[in-house]
Amino acid sequence: MKEKPGTEPEFLRELELEAPDLAELSNERIPELLADAPPPADGKQRLLADVSELPLRYAPFFDALTELWDLPEDDVRAELTRSKDNDEWRWAALPGIRLFDVRGGARTASAHVRLVRFAAGVRFPIHRHKGHECVLILEGSYTDSGGTVYRSGDLHEMQDGTEHGFTVDEREPCIAAVVERGREFRSVFLRALAKLVRDG
Repeated sequence: MKEKPGTEPEFLRELELEAPDLAELSNERIPELLADAPPPADGKQRLLADVSELPLRYAPFFDALTELWDLPEDDVRAELTRSKDNDEWRWAALPGIRLFDVRGGARTASAHVRLVRFAAGVRFPIHRHKGHECVLILEGSYTDSGGTVYRSGDLHEMQDGTEHGFTVDEREPCIAAVVERGREFRSVFLRALAKLVRDG
C-alpha cells in the first residue's frame, strides 16, 4: 500500500526522483538490491571485542547514566572513554577501592560524581549519608547490611541520614556509577582517614 503523497520518509521521496523504477519495488523485493556477500569471517569476534571495551561495554546503561550524571549521551561516552586511562583512577581511603571522578552536569554540581571499583569481597563499613545518594551497579554485585542484594542494572538509593554498610560478592569485583553528597563513617579513625585521602 502506497502512502499519501508527502507522508513518506524523505529517503523514499529522493529515491522516486533519482530512480523511479526502484521506488516502485515492493518492500519484499528490497533485499534483492543488497549485495549477496557473506559476513566477514571474524565479524562476530570483532563485534564482541568492540562491545567488551569502554564505552560500549556500558551501552545498556547509557540512558541511566545520562540521567544519573546529568550529562548528554556524548559526554557519558567521553567520560567512560576517559576512564580507560588507569592514571585517571585513584585509591580511596579504604583498601580495595578505586575512584574515578566524573565531570557531571549542573544538577550534580554539589555532589561527588564517580565511577567506583570495589575489589571482590570488599566490606564497606557502616556509614551515614549526608544527603541523597544514588548507586547504579554496572558490573558485579553487593549485599547491603539489610540483606538486599544489588546486581548489575540495579539502582540503589539512600536518603539523607540513613545508615548502612555492604559486602561485595567474593567472586567478582563490583563497578558502580555513584552520585553522593557526603558520608560519615561511625569509626573516628575512618572519618580521619577519609578526610586525609579526600574521598568524601
